[in-house]
Amino acid sequence: MSAPFDVCLSFTRATAIRYEPGAGEHHTRRNQRSMNNRRTEKHRDRVTDETQATDDVPPLAACVRTLPEAVQVSLKDGVSEQCLFTFARALKAFEFTTRTKLLPADLGCAFASWWNAARPLLPGDPDFDEWRFDFENAYSHARSPLGANHLEEAIRRADSEPTPSRASRYTSSNIKRLVAACYHLQVLAGDGVFFLSVRDAARILGTKQLMKASAVLAGLVRDGVLTEISKGTPGGRKATRFQFNVNLLNQ
Repeated sequence: MSAPFDVCLSFTRATAIRYEPGAGEHHTRRNQRSMNNRRTEKHRDRVTDETQATDDVPPLAACVRTLPEAVQVSLKDGVSEQCLFTFARALKAFEFTTRTKLLPADLGCAFASWWNAARPLLPGDPDFDEWRFDFENAYSHARSPLGANHLEEAIRRADSEPTPSRASRYTSSNIKRLVAACYHLQVLAGDGVFFLSVRDAARILGTKQLMKASAVLAGLVRDGVLTEISKGTPGGRKATRFQFNVNLLNQ
């Protein structure tokens, strides 16, 4: 089983050199210029005030600069049922931090690096491919980077950006705020679904009355603003999943 590790060793080292703050000065300057150019292209049409307003907002992912760092984060509490899923989300945070996309070959090498570190901690006689399949499944199901807080970002956007047109039918500023937050949750979720608990909806509405928040969510579903995909568990850990019924490109 040593072959996969030897093949990926140079990839892991190269990645660490590319993104470590202590790497060679030439690599640091080159990658910094490249990242700056990409940021400039992405944000060149935004006004200065908007850019400055986002400076103090927590990022949508933890800062993971290297693949070895992603391995360390996933194993900081030892091996558990969640460590591979944590590793998958740490890799997505790595992609977010470095503005790169890991190709399938890169993911294989990343897992080999994880396996090298985790194997002494795994119980019994672990099989490389069985754990690799579990990792690939975890990565395909990881929807958000490690450290992401889409709800707080959606609330920030709801409070700072123009209200979506679907909210204009309501006179209550609190309901408009909830509609806007749901809209931005959908933007952040892409084509997927987003989670929203009654308690979080109440916080957005500025009320402590959970029954009132539940009634507003039900009303938004009846009005066709939201579609309830699956109901959460009352008092449980799973929030209700929704989709926002709008052509996002036209908002």
